[in-house]
Amino acid sequence: MISAKKIRTLKPRVQLRRSADAFHEAAASDPGSGYLDEIMDIIASSEILSDADKDKIRFFYSKGGSLSYEDIYYCILTALGDVPADWDAEDDEGNIDWSRRTLLPHYLFLDHLRSPYNVGSIFRSAEAFQVAGIYIAPGSASPEHPRARRTSRGTVDGVDWRECELSSIPPDIPVFALETGGEDIASFAFPSHGICIIGSEEDGISPEARRLAEASHGIVTIPQHGAKGSLNVSSATAILLYKWQEALTVQ
Repeated sequence: MISAKKIRTLKPRVQLRRSADAFHEAAASDPGSGYLDEIMDIIASSEILSDADKDKIRFFYSKGGSLSYEDIYYCILTALGDVPADWDAEDDEGNIDWSRRTLLPHYLFLDHLRSPYNVGSIFRSAEAFQVAGIYIAPGSASPEHPRARRTSRGTVDGVDWRECELSSIPPDIPVFALETGGEDIASFAFPSHGICIIGSEEDGISPEARRLAEASHGIVTIPQHGAKGSLNVSSATAILLYKWQEALTVQ
């Protein structure tokens, strides 16, 4: 558990995050009131928390016990504007610690995706499922687009990417595509390494991409049973990446 002395050396927002972490850990293993009193002093001196937030935290602390400690944890993170999905691994400067990532030799090729929202969402899934890099066809929405950055929750800085033509893919790497009319994802033989081509929102993969995939590792399809008959491309990519990662885990 990080010391109160160490917490005091950090930036104001990081101080609060680490103070929240201290109470989260204390809910599982109480370190004693002396340590938590010091953490409460740090919280009380914060210029970020409102007086109402501080009063609420003092109330929870006066009640004591693991549930109240968790209440303090959630109260601080909520005051910082965080939501559960955004409680990222950070370094002591408050930046996302990308060194915590573990990578698989899995890559994506975004074949003319036009929506910055979808591009950003795919980056977020790629970061979660250990994708080593993303290739982006010219004409796709840029990961640097403000909407892509916002949707990615910063992962455009954590996943390597570059713009390139489909023809620049090395000929010796397995290539497959996510598209309708292929093999069921439940039985598809995922390669241990390779590139998956993700097609555009309206037209799917390009004819060139289809020829390349069919000549290499094939087409994978997610069966659907609703009336609509299609999934958002970022949602479909998330499913694909989970199954690809899972296939290596069980090998």
